[in-house]
Amino acid sequence: MKLKRNGFEGLLFGVLLVTIMSSGCAMFKKKHALVPKEPGDTLVEITDPSQLPNFRDDYSRDTLLRSIDSSLDYYKKVKSNPYGFQMTGFSHANLESTLRCFRDGFVRCSNEQDMNNFIVSNFRVFQAIGKNYEGDVHFTGYGTPIYDGSITPTGEFRYPLYKVPADFKKPYFTRREIEERNLLKGNEIAYLRSKLDAYLIQVQGSGQIRLPSGEKIYVGYGADSGHKYSSIGRMLVLDGKIPEDDLTLSTLISYFNQHPSELDSYLLKNDRYVFFKKVDHAIPHGSIGFPVTPMRSIATDKKVFPAGGLAFAVVEAKKAKKGWFNFAKQSEAEKSFFVLDQDTGGAIQTPARADIYFGIGEQAMHDAGEINAYGRLYYFLKK
Repeated sequence: MKLKRNGFEGLLFGVLLVTIMSSGCAMFKKKHALVPKEPGDTLVEITDPSQLPNFRDDYSRDTLLRSIDSSLDYYKKVKSNPYGFQMTGFSHANLESTLRCFRDGFVRCSNEQDMNNFIVSNFRVFQAIGKNYEGDVHFTGYGTPIYDGSITPTGEFRYPLYKVPADFKKPYFTRREIEERNLLKGNEIAYLRSKLDAYLIQVQGSGQIRLPSGEKIYVGYGADSGHKYSSIGRMLVLDGKIPEDDLTLSTLISYFNQHPSELDSYLLKNDRYVFFKKVDHAIPHGSIGFPVTPMRSIATDKKVFPAGGLAFAVVEAKKAKKGWFNFAKQSEAEKSFFVLDQDTGGAIQTPARADIYFGIGEQAMHDAGEINAYGRLYYFLKK
């Protein structure tokens, strides 16, 4: 924050000097660790090998290869970036050759040391600037819920999901306008048991609905109203209802189960509304149009990171909720794994945010909802 210059500058300087003298050097913040090469760059190349992370991968080889193949399929289909990310060197052709080189080398590496040597020898490594250019990235999780529901309204299933309306154009009406004026009548796809469930499936962007017959229908993201996304979880934190460190999907659901009368007022504060379409695939597709893979696909702001690109996530365990970080060795301080940048979301904006896809079903949703952690994110280009 910049101070206005005024007649009290001398007094302010004196107060500041006394404060500094009484508190040592605490007033001086360290310099930004990550300085972009060009204005607007969101990734900074790490040229000192000692500053690179240990490229230890905590998940299965098969899932990584499958996720790489999804991004390669994307690059075959889409030859240039449609999202506005324009950092030098990160063309689709370079990203594709990076993936092909990495895939070939990855299958030959037999251990962690081989992997690290292979990366140092063959790739340029870039770190996301994160928050305040210090590399801190806030990681959260998302998944694909399975909800009981019905294609017609019943006494049990009363809360609809809607398809994209015929008169749709951005910006569309706000959530409050849609609900209070019943603007989407006739566009219902299915009905769920809970209004909160119907909202949360909008946040996740896809879902499976289990009908009374046992059949499932699959819904994916169709469009959104074009308004700014406002997190109801963040609102609960700002209102002092949930401590920030305790904010998870479980605590949010628990809060509204205990305070159902507050749900409507919070939901209506989020102007963004998401519309769905029926899809014929059980595995959801990311924003690049290809399947996402549990623990291998991440959602980021595609204006600031390369769509489909290969990345490496390092997530600090000490700031994550128990459950996901239950290592056999309790001394482990973090999890790390290769990921592909294959999705996006209304809440995932700026170079300081990333959302990890956890998979389908109750356990995946629970684990996804428990992560509220910080770490670092790195991207690769073939040398």
